[in-house]
Amino acid sequence: MKNIDALSLPEMKVLLWNLKTYSDMSKKLGHRGRDLFQRQITGSKNFVVEYFPAFGEDAAWEQAQVVFKKSFNSSPKREEVQFEAKESMKGGMKVFVDDNMVDISFTKVERLLQK
Repeated sequence: MKNIDALSLPEMKVLLWNLKTYSDMSKKLGHRGRDLFQRQITGSKNFVVEYFPAFGEDAAWEQAQVVFKKSFNSSPKREEVQFEAKESMKGGMKVFVDDNMVDISFTKVERLLQK
């Protein structure tokens, strides 16, 4: 890590922009803002799959692979994906990549039919 006195002007501008962004995100979003900033700096993504417990994690992983590839153009390893069983889903699953989501649950269909 460089000493701040040894930084060039462009490097200082990038550092100042990062500090302002971190401060802004931290104030507005709290812990979530700090997590988002960390992912932004490292370039990593947050993969989450919510599924109905009777569906099973293995079946959810098989379906999630297709959704990750077709909808998000990425193919994460199984270890990178966080799986969450949700009783309230009434079947199906939801696939998240950062703040983007694909809903493949029966709850969505049920809501559409009620309208």
